[in-house]
Amino acid sequence: MSSAGDFLSKFGGGDTEDVSSTSTVLSAGAPNALGAFMDVFSTMSDSFWFYSNTIELRFSATDHQYFRVEELGNLTPVKNVTTILHVIDKSFALVPWSCRVFAEELLRTIPLSTTVDEFGSLMLASITLEDFTKLVMAAKDTHKRVLTNAGDLGHLAHKCLEDSIQHAMDHESGIVTELRNMPEDPKAAACALAAFRWMNQHKVRWLKTEQKIYSKEFEYAGTMDGKCLVTSCDDPTCCTESFTDSLSIADWKSSNALHTEYILQVAGAYAHAEHEEYGEDIQHCFILRLGKNEDEAGKFEPWRIPARDFPEAFAGFLYSLQLTNIIESINKRMSSQKKGMRAICKQIAAEQKEIAKMKAKVEKAEAKAKLKIERTAEKERIKADAKRVREEAKLGKGVLSTLSTGTVSGSETSNTGVQLVLDEPVNEIPGKAEDTPNVALVEEVANETSKMPEETSLLHGEQPRAAGNTPTLDYEEPQVERKLLVIPMEEK
Repeated sequence: MSSAGDFLSKFGGGDTEDVSSTSTVLSAGAPNALGAFMDVFSTMSDSFWFYSNTIELRFSATDHQYFRVEELGNLTPVKNVTTILHVIDKSFALVPWSCRVFAEELLRTIPLSTTVDEFGSLMLASITLEDFTKLVMAAKDTHKRVLTNAGDLGHLAHKCLEDSIQHAMDHESGIVTELRNMPEDPKAAACALAAFRWMNQHKVRWLKTEQKIYSKEFEYAGTMDGKCLVTSCDDPTCCTESFTDSLSIADWKSSNALHTEYILQVAGAYAHAEHEEYGEDIQHCFILRLGKNEDEAGKFEPWRIPARDFPEAFAGFLYSLQLTNIIESINKRMSSQKKGMRAICKQIAAEQKEIAKMKAKVEKAEAKAKLKIERTAEKERIKADAKRVREEAKLGKGVLSTLSTGTVSGSETSNTGVQLVLDEPVNEIPGKAEDTPNVALVEEVANETSKMPEETSLLHGEQPRAAGNTPTLDYEEPQVERKLLVIPMEEK
């Protein structure tokens, strides 16, 4: 049997020897056994507590999904703010951008010739259609790679800012005096420097960083970059009004542009959740796009949303939440309907298969019965033919016997019901040899009669003949009209 270490190693439990020597297996009845099991094997984050530690949430980074932990330990999904806002169509901006990065990648990778034309322009190198197709197929996914890299870049910048703000909260009264764990990536470093510049210009003092938010009323959760006290700057393009230590929510963006759904996210969902749980009156929300390219390194683009605009932003977020719920409900219903249709189709197919099976069975039985009837009819026909042959043979012997006795002449009818007409010629061709008697037939019949056993003669009341005594027939041609020999058969 495998050891506990072998089992745990399949789930990232570490080296077998270390687990076997230091780990103990909890029983099912041990305190917090379910929690201990989830800590070892689950991909869930640590617990996040809300509303005076009465509600526990956990986050799955794999699915980017929040879960509320119920009393029995079961997990109930909670919608993510950013996922809710995915319902807003952004294709009008993303499609042109993805086409642009695709074209740029294709132009970057297509091979060039070493020669130039008469105007000094570069020429494309000779390339097969197969190789060109490979270049196109590789370039078509460029937007995915760019988004992945941008996400990694944003993560690096966020991590640097989170560490710097946390250090300031722990040691500098929330004022960031320097950036810690500066990323090596130049674009991520440029983003961090842009955020640091904004902090200095607005005398920011941080109260929270990377704070989880949760709305018990509307069942959504998210992550707020930070809550802070902000003082207006002297730049009229940034702060159009004056304020000091304004309680604000700040959110970093490393995208190439600011989008409307950011306002619904920060000024709508985050601000409402903070007010719902703590009763705080957030006065401003700052959405800051951090410059990452060389021409905008260290620069930021601010969106400042005052508290008077929060209701509108939250209404937009609720509409998005409602639409998300409606789409989810419809998808579940249609999925259930589709499953039901598949079940019905499966049942119909099974019934049709059974019907076809029964039909084939009936057809086989019918064919077997038909074959049996045909065989029986064939047997009956054979028997009838055999019987008819026997009767004909028997009748033929009787006729020969009667002819041998000479008791039948003219149109006499025998006891067998066979009418014999012996006075007629047997010429087959009319008008040929009309006056020639059929002597050969008479002699043949006489010879056959002479060969019959004596019992036949005794049956007709004749005296036994001596051996070798052949009867002599005196034949005279009768002067009668020619007729055919008719032997009527018995009715069946």
